[in-house]
Amino acid sequence: MTNDVSALEIDAYVDDQLDLPRRFVVETHLARNPDQAAQVMADLSTRSALQMMAPPVAPPSSAMAQAAAQMAAMPPRPHWRRALPLVAPLAAAAGLALVFLRPSGPPDYVDYAVNSHRIAMMRAAMVSQVETPHYDAREIASNTRIAMPHLPDDWRVTDVQLFPTERGPALVIAVKTEGGQNFSLFALRDRSRAPERPDAVQEGTESVAYWRRGDMSYALTGSGEPRLMDATAEALTRDWS
Repeated sequence: MTNDVSALEIDAYVDDQLDLPRRFVVETHLARNPDQAAQVMADLSTRSALQMMAPPVAPPSSAMAQAAAQMAAMPPRPHWRRALPLVAPLAAAAGLALVFLRPSGPPDYVDYAVNSHRIAMMRAAMVSQVETPHYDAREIASNTRIAMPHLPDDWRVTDVQLFPTERGPALVIAVKTEGGQNFSLFALRDRSRAPERPDAVQEGTESVAYWRRGDMSYALTGSGEPRLMDATAEALTRDWS
Protein backbone atom coordinates (compact mmCIF):
# COMPACT_ATOMS: atom_id res chain seq x y z
CA MET A 1 0.00 0.00 0.00
CA THR A 2 1.63 3.23 -1.16
CA ASN A 3 1.65 6.29 1.08
CA ASP A 4 1.79 8.78 -1.79
CA VAL A 5 -1.26 11.07 -1.78
CA SER A 6 -2.34 12.90 -4.94
CA ALA A 7 -4.66 15.86 -5.37
CA LEU A 8 -7.20 13.56 -7.05
CA GLU A 9 -7.13 11.25 -4.06
CA ILE A 10 -7.73 14.17 -1.69
CA ASP A 11 -10.74 15.15 -3.83
CA ALA A 12 -11.98 11.57 -3.55
CA TYR A 13 -11.50 11.74 0.22
CA VAL A 14 -13.64 14.90 0.40
CA ASP A 15 -16.31 13.14 -1.70
CA ASP A 16 -16.17 10.07 0.61
CA GLN A 17 -15.13 7.77 -2.24
CA LEU A 18 -12.12 6.08 -0.62
CA ASP A 19 -11.98 2.76 1.19
CA LEU A 20 -10.86 2.70 4.81
CA PRO A 21 -7.13 1.94 4.22
CA ARG A 22 -6.74 4.84 1.76
CA ARG A 23 -8.73 7.17 4.03
CA PHE A 24 -6.23 6.38 6.78
CA VAL A 25 -3.31 7.21 4.45
CA VAL A 26 -4.90 10.52 3.42
CA GLU A 27 -5.72 11.47 7.03
CA THR A 28 -2.14 10.71 8.07
CA HIS A 29 -0.89 12.91 5.23
CA LEU A 30 -3.23 15.76 6.24
CA ALA A 31 -2.18 15.54 9.88
CA ARG A 32 1.39 16.28 8.75
CA ASN A 33 0.34 19.15 6.44
CA PRO A 34 -1.76 21.67 8.41
CA ASP A 35 -2.22 24.10 5.49
CA GLN A 36 -3.65 21.39 3.25
CA ALA A 37 -5.68 19.94 6.10
CA ALA A 38 -7.31 23.30 6.77
CA GLN A 39 -8.47 23.56 3.16
CA VAL A 40 -9.76 19.99 3.17
CA MET A 41 -11.74 20.58 6.36
CA ALA A 42 -13.23 23.70 4.80
CA ASP A 43 -14.16 21.70 1.70
CA LEU A 44 -15.80 19.02 3.84
CA SER A 45 -17.91 21.65 5.57
CA THR A 46 -19.14 23.11 2.27
CA ARG A 47 -20.08 20.09 0.15
CA SER A 48 -23.77 20.89 0.31
CA ALA A 49 -24.77 24.24 -1.16
CA LEU A 50 -27.16 26.34 0.87
CA GLN A 51 -30.53 27.07 -0.66
CA MET A 52 -31.83 29.87 1.51
CA MET A 53 -35.10 30.56 -0.25
CA ALA A 54 -38.58 30.06 1.07
CA PRO A 55 -40.64 27.50 -0.92
CA PRO A 56 -42.43 29.24 -3.82
CA VAL A 57 -46.18 29.57 -3.58
CA ALA A 58 -46.46 28.89 -7.33
CA PRO A 59 -44.60 26.40 -9.54
CA PRO A 60 -41.13 27.71 -10.33
CA SER A 61 -40.70 29.50 -13.62
CA SER A 62 -38.37 28.22 -16.30
CA ALA A 63 -36.01 31.12 -15.55
CA MET A 64 -35.86 30.12 -11.89
CA ALA A 65 -35.26 26.47 -12.77
CA GLN A 66 -32.42 27.49 -15.11
CA ALA A 67 -30.85 29.67 -12.41
CA ALA A 68 -31.04 26.80 -9.93
CA ALA A 69 -29.35 24.47 -12.40
CA GLN A 70 -26.57 27.00 -12.99
CA MET A 71 -26.03 27.34 -9.26
CA ALA A 72 -25.81 23.57 -8.84
CA ALA A 73 -23.11 23.45 -11.53
CA MET A 74 -20.95 26.08 -9.83
CA PRO A 75 -17.93 24.95 -7.74
CA PRO A 76 -18.42 25.10 -3.95
CA ARG A 77 -17.46 28.24 -2.08
CA PRO A 78 -14.46 28.14 0.27
CA HIS A 79 -16.70 28.73 3.32
CA TRP A 80 -20.41 28.03 3.75
CA ARG A 81 -21.06 31.44 5.25
CA ARG A 82 -19.94 33.06 2.02
CA ALA A 83 -22.55 31.16 -0.02
CA LEU A 84 -25.31 33.64 0.84
CA PRO A 85 -24.86 35.78 -2.35
CA LEU A 86 -25.84 32.72 -4.41
CA VAL A 87 -29.44 33.34 -3.33
CA ALA A 88 -29.64 36.59 -5.31
CA PRO A 89 -29.91 35.05 -8.83
CA LEU A 90 -32.68 32.74 -7.63
CA ALA A 91 -34.52 35.55 -5.91
CA ALA A 92 -34.33 37.73 -9.01
CA ALA A 93 -35.60 34.91 -11.21
CA ALA A 94 -38.54 34.32 -8.86
CA GLY A 95 -39.37 38.01 -8.64
CA LEU A 96 -38.54 38.22 -4.92
CA ALA A 97 -36.91 41.13 -3.13
CA LEU A 98 -34.30 40.17 -0.53
CA VAL A 99 -32.67 42.62 1.86
CA PHE A 100 -29.57 41.55 3.78
CA LEU A 101 -28.87 43.80 6.71
CA ARG A 102 -25.66 42.06 7.81
CA PRO A 103 -24.02 38.63 7.60
CA SER A 104 -25.49 36.09 10.01
CA GLY A 105 -23.78 33.37 11.94
CA PRO A 106 -20.25 33.22 13.34
CA PRO A 107 -17.36 35.11 11.71
CA ASP A 108 -15.25 33.20 9.19
CA TYR A 109 -12.33 32.62 11.55
CA VAL A 110 -14.49 30.12 13.48
CA ASP A 111 -13.95 27.72 10.54
CA TYR A 112 -10.21 27.90 11.21
CA ALA A 113 -10.82 27.29 14.92
CA VAL A 114 -12.83 24.13 14.21
CA ASN A 115 -10.30 22.87 11.66
CA SER A 116 -7.34 23.48 13.97
CA HIS A 117 -9.17 21.70 16.82
CA ARG A 118 -9.77 18.64 14.64
CA ILE A 119 -6.14 18.61 13.55
CA ALA A 120 -5.02 18.88 17.19
CA MET A 121 -7.19 15.89 18.07
CA MET A 122 -5.70 13.93 15.13
CA ARG A 123 -2.18 14.79 16.28
CA ALA A 124 -3.01 13.61 19.80
CA ALA A 125 -4.15 10.22 18.48
CA MET A 126 -1.05 9.64 16.31
CA VAL A 127 2.16 8.22 17.72
CA SER A 128 4.19 9.69 14.83
CA GLN A 129 3.08 13.27 15.62
CA VAL A 130 5.12 14.85 18.41
CA GLU A 131 3.04 17.25 20.48
CA THR A 132 4.49 20.47 21.92
CA PRO A 133 3.03 21.00 25.38
CA HIS A 134 5.38 23.82 26.44
CA TYR A 135 3.40 27.05 26.73
CA ASP A 136 4.95 30.45 27.48
CA ALA A 137 2.34 33.20 27.14
CA ARG A 138 4.93 36.01 27.39
CA GLU A 139 7.15 34.55 24.67
CA ILE A 140 4.14 34.09 22.41
CA ALA A 141 2.92 37.64 23.00
CA SER A 142 6.41 39.01 22.34
CA ASN A 143 6.83 37.19 19.03
CA THR A 144 3.29 37.14 17.63
CA ARG A 145 1.50 39.97 19.48
CA ILE A 146 -1.18 37.42 20.38
CA ALA A 147 -2.55 38.01 23.87
CA MET A 148 -4.01 35.03 25.73
CA PRO A 149 -6.33 34.76 28.72
CA HIS A 150 -5.09 33.03 31.85
CA LEU A 151 -5.78 29.30 31.65
CA PRO A 152 -7.46 27.62 34.64
CA ASP A 153 -5.08 25.82 36.99
CA ASP A 154 -6.78 22.47 36.36
CA TRP A 155 -6.20 22.68 32.60
CA ARG A 156 -3.19 20.72 31.36
CA VAL A 157 -1.68 22.01 28.11
CA THR A 158 -1.16 19.09 25.71
CA ASP A 159 -0.12 20.91 22.53
CA VAL A 160 0.77 24.43 21.36
CA GLN A 161 0.89 25.23 17.65
CA LEU A 162 0.87 28.23 15.33
CA PHE A 163 -1.85 27.73 12.71
CA PRO A 164 -1.68 29.63 9.37
CA THR A 165 -4.70 31.68 8.26
CA GLU A 166 -5.28 34.22 5.52
CA ARG A 167 -5.15 36.94 8.22
CA GLY A 168 -1.83 35.82 9.66
CA PRO A 169 -0.71 33.23 12.20
CA ALA A 170 -3.15 32.06 14.85
CA LEU A 171 -2.22 30.36 18.11
CA VAL A 172 -3.91 27.06 18.99
CA ILE A 173 -3.57 25.64 22.50
CA ALA A 174 -4.95 22.15 23.11
CA VAL A 175 -5.78 21.36 26.73
CA LYS A 176 -7.21 18.54 28.81
CA THR A 177 -9.28 19.47 31.84
CA GLU A 178 -9.20 17.75 35.21
CA GLY A 179 -12.46 16.06 34.20
CA GLY A 180 -10.88 14.61 31.05
CA GLN A 181 -12.45 17.01 28.52
CA ASN A 182 -10.43 18.09 25.48
CA PHE A 183 -10.66 21.76 24.50
CA SER A 184 -8.68 23.93 22.14
CA LEU A 185 -8.32 27.70 22.44
CA PHE A 186 -7.81 29.54 19.16
CA ALA A 187 -6.51 33.14 19.12
CA LEU A 188 -6.02 35.40 16.10
CA ARG A 189 -4.97 39.05 15.88
CA ASP A 190 -7.97 40.27 13.90
CA ARG A 191 -10.66 42.79 14.78
CA SER A 192 -13.47 40.54 13.58
CA ARG A 193 -17.21 41.05 13.96
CA ALA A 194 -17.32 38.58 16.85
CA PRO A 195 -19.22 39.86 19.92
CA GLU A 196 -17.34 41.07 22.98
CA ARG A 197 -19.21 38.54 25.12
CA PRO A 198 -18.92 34.90 24.01
CA ASP A 199 -21.56 33.38 21.80
CA ALA A 200 -21.67 29.63 21.13
CA VAL A 201 -22.77 27.52 18.15
CA GLN A 202 -22.76 23.88 17.12
CA GLU A 203 -20.34 23.08 14.26
CA GLY A 204 -20.73 19.43 13.27
CA THR A 205 -19.79 17.29 16.26
CA GLU A 206 -18.06 20.20 18.00
CA SER A 207 -19.32 23.28 19.82
CA VAL A 208 -17.54 26.62 19.50
CA ALA A 209 -17.74 29.72 21.67
CA TYR A 210 -16.34 32.80 19.94
CA TRP A 211 -15.69 36.36 21.08
CA ARG A 212 -13.49 39.40 20.57
CA ARG A 213 -11.35 41.53 22.88
CA GLY A 214 -10.02 44.65 21.21
CA ASP A 215 -7.99 43.61 18.17
CA MET A 216 -7.97 39.94 19.19
CA SER A 217 -10.49 37.27 18.20
CA TYR A 218 -10.89 34.02 20.13
CA ALA A 219 -12.69 30.68 19.86
CA LEU A 220 -12.99 27.84 22.34
CA THR A 221 -13.80 24.49 20.74
CA GLY A 222 -14.74 21.16 22.28
CA SER A 223 -17.18 18.27 22.13
CA GLY A 224 -19.45 19.59 24.89
CA GLU A 225 -22.78 21.31 24.40
CA PRO A 226 -22.78 24.97 23.25
CA ARG A 227 -23.96 26.05 26.70
CA LEU A 228 -20.87 24.48 28.27
CA MET A 229 -18.57 26.19 25.77
CA ASP A 230 -20.32 29.50 26.37
CA ALA A 231 -20.03 29.26 30.17
CA THR A 232 -16.37 28.18 29.98
CA ALA A 233 -15.52 31.02 27.58
CA GLU A 234 -17.30 33.51 29.85
CA ALA A 235 -15.01 32.45 32.69
CA LEU A 236 -11.94 32.86 30.47
CA THR A 237 -12.90 36.43 29.53
CA ARG A 238 -12.81 37.39 33.21
CA ASP A 239 -9.26 36.14 33.85
CA TRP A 240 -6.34 37.57 31.86
CA SER A 241 -2.60 37.06 32.22
